[in-house]
Amino acid sequence: MVTGTMISKLLGLGSSIILARILGKIPFGEFGTIQSTVGLFGVFAGMGIGITATKYVAEYRELQVDRCGRIIGFSLAASLVGGVLASLALLFFGGWLAIHTLAAPHLAPMLRVGAGLVIFGSLQGAYLGALSGFEAFKQVCWVNWISSLLGVPLLVLGALWDGLNGAVWAVVLQTLLGCVFGHAALLKEASKAGVIISLRFNPEEWAMLWRFTLPAFLSTMLSTPASWFSRTLLVNQPGGYAEAALVSAANQWMNLVNFLPWTMGGVLVPIFANLHATGKRHEFMKLLRRNLVLNAAVALAVALPLILFASVIMGLYGPGFRTHWGIAIFILAMVCGVVAAIKDLFSRTMQSAGRAWIDLSSNGIWAVVVVLGSCVLIPPYKGLGNVATHTIAATALVFWQWFIIRRMFKTNPPKNS
Repeated sequence: MVTGTMISKLLGLGSSIILARILGKIPFGEFGTIQSTVGLFGVFAGMGIGITATKYVAEYRELQVDRCGRIIGFSLAASLVGGVLASLALLFFGGWLAIHTLAAPHLAPMLRVGAGLVIFGSLQGAYLGALSGFEAFKQVCWVNWISSLLGVPLLVLGALWDGLNGAVWAVVLQTLLGCVFGHAALLKEASKAGVIISLRFNPEEWAMLWRFTLPAFLSTMLSTPASWFSRTLLVNQPGGYAEAALVSAANQWMNLVNFLPWTMGGVLVPIFANLHATGKRHEFMKLLRRNLVLNAAVALAVALPLILFASVIMGLYGPGFRTHWGIAIFILAMVCGVVAAIKDLFSRTMQSAGRAWIDLSSNGIWAVVVVLGSCVLIPPYKGLGNVATHTIAATALVFWQWFIIRRMFKTNPPKNS
């Protein structure tokens, strides 16, 4: 899984560097803003379905095969319906957003193209979530790797063919291919486990939606709009799209810092869920402590060399990126990546243990800090203020999450959900 994810990340980094070279600094910033805005609508499309599929497929794939099949069927149907509704909303409001919030009316057609990305991204999340629930990690990585491999030439050709518009179309097509591969992989794993995917949803399982899916959805709904608000505030500053390009480039490498912890987190969700369901409290906490140390160590091991070569890395994107300001943004983003690796582990821990409402409250704190911090730091510091805000928010959340987890498992051992 590490190998497959590393290949996917490196391919993504390579394509982003090529894309920045082809498009130029400001269009590259616009591309990142389009992705951020599409991601905002993707929150409403996904509705927390991916993580729901992972948790409950992991719990029921052996104990209740019929129920497992119904949950997969519900996850796929819900993600499709949510994707269609959210994409229609983007088609309808895309022009208004481009004019009144992004200060870039020319981006309206490309936001509407991004409606396809909303549908396919929602479905892909459900496919990968169900595959993770089966602990089919090789299949997850195969899907990610092959779609990333095909995505590089698609993105380059799209940008050469029609600039920014072609790049957006390429990402939509890449996500569609990911859905095709995900569908094939899920059918294979379900057949192997003797699970029949069914669209019949038992009324008894509505409790699952209240107990887990709703708070998981609300948690994402808090965090994604907060990040989008921060970026929108940035692009509305003088020279905002040039600053957004620096942030986009730095964030690509920040994702590399926490890619391995994030990958391990994907593996841990079904394992944590299984330990929680079987009441193995000691093993649960032991696994958490070990991965806390491991996540921090791995993220630091990646971040420190990247900080040393910050000037060289930013120079790969073009001369407009290799500035003292751009390098400062890059270094702070690496720090943010290390903290985010720990934050994500704690969040997945609470979700796996069925404490999704507690995780929701934690993400609410993060969202408030991001919004307030953006209002204070972005006008004077622009791109650096954007990254600083996310770093402060992630750090505050890590301390709060650790406090909650220690209290939660000290007084209340995990209970069967």
